[in-house]
Amino acid sequence: MNQVDESLSTILGANLRTFLGRSISNPTLAGVDNTRDMCVGVFLSQTKRPGLLYVIPVSDEAAFKAGLGENYKSVVQEKWIIYSEDQMLIDQALEVIKDSNQNFQALMSAEAKEMFATGDFSVYVNSEKLVTIYQPQLKLAGQQFQQALTQLSESVKTSPGVNTAPILSMYSALGKGALQAVQDSHSYTTALTVEQGGLRLDSLFEVKPDSQTDQLFQKNPPKQFDLLGKFPADQLAYFAGAGNTDALITWGMNFTAQMFDETTENQEARQKFDSIVKAIRSLKFGSYYFSFELGRLSEGVLNAYTVSEVSPSGEMRKYTRQMMAMLKNMSLPGVKQEIKYTPDAEKIGDETVDLTVIKQEVDPESDPLRIQKRMLEILYGAEGITNRMAYPEGKVLQAMGGTASMGKLLMALNAPSDSRQIAQNQPAFKSALSKGLERSNLLALIDVPMILTKIIDILADLQHQKALFPTDLKEKQGIEVSYLTFSLATGQQFLRTKTYVPVQNLKSGFKLFTVYSARREKIQPAN
Repeated sequence: MNQVDESLSTILGANLRTFLGRSISNPTLAGVDNTRDMCVGVFLSQTKRPGLLYVIPVSDEAAFKAGLGENYKSVVQEKWIIYSEDQMLIDQALEVIKDSNQNFQALMSAEAKEMFATGDFSVYVNSEKLVTIYQPQLKLAGQQFQQALTQLSESVKTSPGVNTAPILSMYSALGKGALQAVQDSHSYTTALTVEQGGLRLDSLFEVKPDSQTDQLFQKNPPKQFDLLGKFPADQLAYFAGAGNTDALITWGMNFTAQMFDETTENQEARQKFDSIVKAIRSLKFGSYYFSFELGRLSEGVLNAYTVSEVSPSGEMRKYTRQMMAMLKNMSLPGVKQEIKYTPDAEKIGDETVDLTVIKQEVDPESDPLRIQKRMLEILYGAEGITNRMAYPEGKVLQAMGGTASMGKLLMALNAPSDSRQIAQNQPAFKSALSKGLERSNLLALIDVPMILTKIIDILADLQHQKALFPTDLKEKQGIEVSYLTFSLATGQQFLRTKTYVPVQNLKSGFKLFTVYSARREKIQPAN
């Protein structure tokens, strides 16, 4: 924390000691040996309140006992004090000392053990036991979730022709999937590590072999995302994903198909749409990539770039054009939309670009304060949602936003490997990429402080005020480009995540907070 700010380090250090002291019921940490690990176990029961067992290293047994609450029973074993309000838990701990096979680590996989041992703060949850204890409550939760969806479906009032089925279907799939994952779970391990360059958080969710969740994990193999480094440099965030693309496409297309208005004409359109989806599923799909930047308020602030690996891409263009012709038959709750689609609208080098402009009008009854309307204008500009698509060999490219440049994306993808225009030669990007899992299903690099400075300046522009974070101020304050890294990978019986927050990200965030707080105090009227 000294690398972020010395005053912050002092405050956090004092608060951490207070938190640790209260957590182990020894507020002053009297007699504690801070050079060794402290352990706390939580034991759950359906009939009794949770029991806590503490195993704490001591340097001064008498001082520790003097600082301990009166309700605790304790025993000392070789410079360790074992204590609890429940004598039975102490007795069980003594039995475990005699027989290591009774230790909770006997239930852990080799990966979980390694993760748990290397963390500065680690947590292990025997979720399989947890599910057994709380099985009645989990079943009740499933029933209540289904009842809530049914009630929501019956109570939602929609305009004629508006179909909310796809949204409710999505909620249902997500909810049921989450409940099934809990039922299939074996354990959860997470470890926070404080490193010289930043904070690292590893997590491992393990499930029962051949369970529904395990089968889902195995159908989604992780990959390396080499193409992400070919995206334009200096984006605010980069994302990449891979997995069972066929299942994802099927789910997405089925979701889209349910948005057709329930009329005879649109049922015919939906049948045609279904036949196109079947043809699309015969194509070969790979990974997908996404990045975004924030532009000027007057033209719509959101500019996003997407690359999907699809082969043959010419067939995808054909099917996309057929689907675009049917978009007029789709509806969104409380939204009227006008779609203008122009194939071969532009030519950039050897690539022809299709142009789509979607103009949406929000129903005044559902948006009386015109908040949604204003948000659409802020994000996409007054002209509507502008989307450009190109189909080079093996890829589908999209540039969305009023000033998003398909030329910029194509130039980056075709640039030489040592070009400064691409992300892989940006130091902050290279550093962040190295902190993720080697192979993953999901990878995200996010510059949170820079995103916040952009949003604050956009809000200032809305109020016709000067930008609070011009480039020269950011340089002076040391607010530099740095990316938080999040990666997720699935495999046989596991889902693993790794999150890394570099010191520079924390430092920039703290400087941002300091500058913003000082500005607010300056403009706030005196009492």
